[in-house]
Amino acid sequence: MNILIIGTTDILGGAAKISWDIKAELEKRGDKVSMFVADKRSSDSNVRVIPRQKWRKYLGFLFATDDLISSDWILGTLEYKNAEIVHCHNLHGRYFNLSTLQKMSLEKPVVWTLHDEWAITPHCVCTLEGGKMWNGLFVCPNKNTPPRLLWDNTRYLSWRKNSIYKKSKLHIVTPSQWLKERVEKTILKLQDIRLIHNGIDTNIFRTSDKIIARQKLNLPFDKKIILFLADDAKDNIWKGWGYTKQVIDEYKNNDKILFLSVGNSAPRQDEGNVRYLPRIEKKEDVALYYSASDILLFTSVAENFPLVILEAMACGLPIVSFAVGGVEEVVTHKKNGYISVYRDTESLFKGMKYVLSLNKDELNNISRSSVEKIHNYFKKDLMISKYLALYEELAKR
Repeated sequence: MNILIIGTTDILGGAAKISWDIKAELEKRGDKVSMFVADKRSSDSNVRVIPRQKWRKYLGFLFATDDLISSDWILGTLEYKNAEIVHCHNLHGRYFNLSTLQKMSLEKPVVWTLHDEWAITPHCVCTLEGGKMWNGLFVCPNKNTPPRLLWDNTRYLSWRKNSIYKKSKLHIVTPSQWLKERVEKTILKLQDIRLIHNGIDTNIFRTSDKIIARQKLNLPFDKKIILFLADDAKDNIWKGWGYTKQVIDEYKNNDKILFLSVGNSAPRQDEGNVRYLPRIEKKEDVALYYSASDILLFTSVAENFPLVILEAMACGLPIVSFAVGGVEEVVTHKKNGYISVYRDTESLFKGMKYVLSLNKDELNNISRSSVEKIHNYFKKDLMISKYLALYEELAKR
């Protein structure tokens, strides 16, 4: 089988992890996989950079549209011509023109995995759980919701997406039932929509001895460790650092608790009972931090089907999270942790107190239940097998 994968980046971020895992597994089978990305971080020779002309990018921002982005050149490449399936991931980031997607979909089977809500809004990657709709799409909170617009051009952008989608033949994949139900309320309901949950590598993310993990990471043995893990942890507006900070303040005088904030892009000075750590590149090292911790604090205000929660649960870690996106499809309230009311600080405090009050047997039950759930439903192998089945189905048509 010959597959072309298109996305914003090859190895950085959750969407990239999924597309990279698919690529790696297909190559193990002997399939041919090419990848086109706007931001290449790997040294893989099968990954090709999509050129971005700065003047087009700037004019696109000035006119608040991606109309000026040129991506039709992809249609003339050998990688595209030889591909049996085109698999798109994140297409936002001012590197891809949706009109190219329309043309591809009329020539070949196109699978589009939606890792956020950008496809079903005029321009933004999330609606903050908003339900207001206009012209077949969900309404963005405002023009500054990323990717932000210089001026409000949402009416035109809505019309343009509608026009393109009506002329396209797409096979939409959502990683969560939550997003699938959102998509089915929009203009994309006319397309083929599938649910394939994200999956993780349980050979890497697995339970291991907490004491040994803390020894390796030089972490104290006499404290409860609360882990907050996110790329650009303090600066990413979607990751809810403000809520995490309120939890930190709630326990600032408790010398038996240590907070670890992992994923900061810039060095930060430790403060009180908070230790700041940079982004961790190796999956094995990330797994070690999960194993060394007592709670994963997940305060994101915009999510789809977060890999962080899957990874933490596979390592047996209890979760305290808002009811956001597809989180409740993974975390069962008081069985795998605690689901707090969305953006409710007091509910978040209750979740922390609940998990911190659990005894050893109760925590062991959470660990066993979480690991079992991940192995049964959210392993990488299960995800890959479902994508392969979809590819094979489409290739036969």
